[in-house]
Amino acid sequence: MTDAPSPEPATLRRDGPLAGGALTALLVVGTLIGDGGLFLDPRAVVVGVGGALAIEAAFLRYPGRLLGLWARPAVALAGVGAVAGLGVLALWAAPWLLGALAWGLVTYLGLLACVLLGVGNPLAALPGLGGRSED
Repeated sequence: MTDAPSPEPATLRRDGPLAGGALTALLVVGTLIGDGGLFLDPRAVVVGVGGALAIEAAFLRYPGRLLGLWARPAVALAGVGAVAGLGVLALWAAPWLLGALAWGLVTYLGLLACVLLGVGNPLAALPGLGGRSED
């Protein structure tokens, strides 16, 4: 078994500000619409954290495909655009989804902090995700 390839340091340094900026925008919008409770909705927590962990698990499972794709600046920018677009749609369809996006970003930033601090990705310890070569 081999360890999954690590993302490039430049990509990690790019991802923190992108996720932090998107999170800040979501928090500002949620506050401005006057419904801070949407960030405390249990559905938001479960969907946001679960979604972020599922995405991160996919990156650990298929690093060769997904890390190379994510390293492209246009793909990262499209990801930020998708979060913004989903946030706008959430305002009309289901405001708690704005909270889910925020919780997903908080989860991602927590995982990113673990990697940057040298602890490693905690999800990599799960069977089938950490030291597996790509199928």
